[in-house]
Amino acid sequence: MRHNQNSNHRSQLLFGSSAIMFVMMTTTAAAQSSHVCSAWNVDRSIEVIAPASGIPVCEVHYRKPDENVPDQMLWRSSNSMAFCADKAQSLIDKLTNAGFDCREGALAATTATLQPVTAIDTPTQVAMANQDAGQAPAAQNQSAPDDRQPMPMGGVPYQRIPGWADTSWHLAGYADATFIVSDFDGETTADFSAARFNPAFHFQYKDLILIEAEAEISVDGDGETEFELEYAQADIFLHDSATLVLGQFLSPVGQFQERLHPTWINRLADPPPGFGHDGVQPASDTGAMLRGGFLIGDEMIATYSVAIGNGPRLSHEGGVEFEAKGADDNSNKAVSGRIGFLPLPYLEFGGSFLIGDVSGSSDAEEGDDHGDEEPDDHDDDAPLLDDLSGLMPTDAKVTLWGADAAYTRGPWDIRGEYLNATRDPMNTAFEGSGGVAALPELELEAWYAQIAYSLSGLTDHKVIARFEPVVRYGEFRITGLEELAEEAAEERLDIGLNYWIAPSIVARGVAQFRDFTARHDDEPDSETRFLLQLAYGF
Repeated sequence: MRHNQNSNHRSQLLFGSSAIMFVMMTTTAAAQSSHVCSAWNVDRSIEVIAPASGIPVCEVHYRKPDENVPDQMLWRSSNSMAFCADKAQSLIDKLTNAGFDCREGALAATTATLQPVTAIDTPTQVAMANQDAGQAPAAQNQSAPDDRQPMPMGGVPYQRIPGWADTSWHLAGYADATFIVSDFDGETTADFSAARFNPAFHFQYKDLILIEAEAEISVDGDGETEFELEYAQADIFLHDSATLVLGQFLSPVGQFQERLHPTWINRLADPPPGFGHDGVQPASDTGAMLRGGFLIGDEMIATYSVAIGNGPRLSHEGGVEFEAKGADDNSNKAVSGRIGFLPLPYLEFGGSFLIGDVSGSSDAEEGDDHGDEEPDDHDDDAPLLDDLSGLMPTDAKVTLWGADAAYTRGPWDIRGEYLNATRDPMNTAFEGSGGVAALPELELEAWYAQIAYSLSGLTDHKVIARFEPVVRYGEFRITGLEELAEEAAEERLDIGLNYWIAPSIVARGVAQFRDFTARHDDEPDSETRFLLQLAYGF
């Protein structure tokens, strides 16, 4: 369950970081009741507080110390302690159903401070809550004016405490370092892999807009520092169930790239085959996206994401690059998205899609006929040329679909994902190719299944309970381009063991067995690797 919180932490930053709204009490208060709910190495506290001033009579505080955030005040009443007790018990019941073990107790005080606002529901729900407590809606918080800002499409999800600034900011991110021992074709190598540092910045104005960006800073094999932009986007909160995203964003297709790719959230040291860079799962895009979630009935939650962007491009090897670009090489925009269903808080099913075009010619090739330049038959980046006259570069349709599922309850974390992408046949030429190549239809297929279990489900030992064994099997298949398949197609088995030093700090060891399924008989087709990694999320 702790890891469910970890993966959800990343999703909350992407889907609605305005939810990071908390309040610190400035008056002495007495706890009328206190419960601690634990799952894995995560503790939550639900407290009914009676402020010393007597106004209000009671408040319900929700505390998440592992996330290093101040207390969240969920409910308050000016005249009914029973109202607060009932709300607290309702939250305890929900956590219990989600796999937490709840008991009477108290946690140490939270000391971190963020911009304080009081988290409440929409105005209609607030009025109902006040009526339940025996208080007229107009009587609430008479001592402070209501400066809530209406959303563009209606709804007022937060109430800002008067006197505080309209802007706030938050720093998050992760870092990791990896040591790899590899046995390939009888040759053993050992390397300290490039360390990475990925800071993420969040700047919020009132309850209307959030600006967020993540950068990746790393060192390559030649000692050069690399700086890449993972995403940079503006989240405009239109409604309780709708957020408009503009800029460069992580692709909503699938689950792994958007929710699980940070190394402290990922259960293993690297992505499954086909789900990292140069794989079949889209990494990011530049454009606009509408996303949100809503209830279906009383229990089921549905989430949605629909994006339009510049879309994929053709790689020089004839494959498809699913990474964000600052320009589009054709007039067609790609449409992508995902819809998810959570029939239970710990069970999710999702389906994804992407439709777009890739261009058969680069801008440089279209604007430069190279004069009398001789073709370069040794350009390693160019596709093989068909010596056919009359061929002209063409565009091709790219279609992708996928499905995913996740079960995250108590010590269990079980998930799987499948993606299938097809690029239609096309003719292509780009700078340096020296001609036009005819490319056949290309199909990319990747899937994985993974299971992780925390030993905290078996023992309360303070050391043993921090271990988590993990097993993952995945495949990446490529049909249509032999050279690309020889390089990237593989079957992989990962067996790992995580040790959670803290809720967001993990040390892990992984044994990795790789079979390259499209290699020729005279080429090595297997590799065994052992990876040691330390990852830290903040």
